[in-house]
Amino acid sequence: MLGVITARFLNLEYYAIAGQGAFRNDHRIKASDTQSLSHAIVSIGDYAVGDNASVKNRNRLTLTTALAAQVERVRMFGSAALDLAWVAEGRTDACVLLSNKPWDMSAGVVIAREGGAHVTDSDGQNRDVRSAHTVAGAPGVSAALLDLVGAALTDSDR
Repeated sequence: MLGVITARFLNLEYYAIAGQGAFRNDHRIKASDTQSLSHAIVSIGDYAVGDNASVKNRNRLTLTTALAAQVERVRMFGSAALDLAWVAEGRTDACVLLSNKPWDMSAGVVIAREGGAHVTDSDGQNRDVRSAHTVAGAPGVSAALLDLVGAALTDSDR
């Protein structure tokens, strides 16, 4: 598997090949060494718009509230691909994405995993194209983040 993300406006190109590491502009990258959620910067996906947005956004608001109480900072960048690449690079410590379109996630998932991040669904299972959500985190915060996400989302949210 190969993943490539280009953000020309930021002069950034991320890429990874499964088993060969992750890179930004030809420099190897790796997930952060952060060990505590209280020191973690966590990005979240965009809020929903359109049909059923108010229902979908209740989940996002609940998650945002839970994160704000536990982490150092919550950020929303507006690009699932960059959210995942920035976890791979250690720019952020984790991301939680409650929408899951393959065209938004696939390249970033490969890059995040090759950067050393744990990438799962919100239930802790290995993330794949059938996953409802994507949770990526540096190894030191991944388990605690999954616990927080699990507590914030009800069974009907999964």
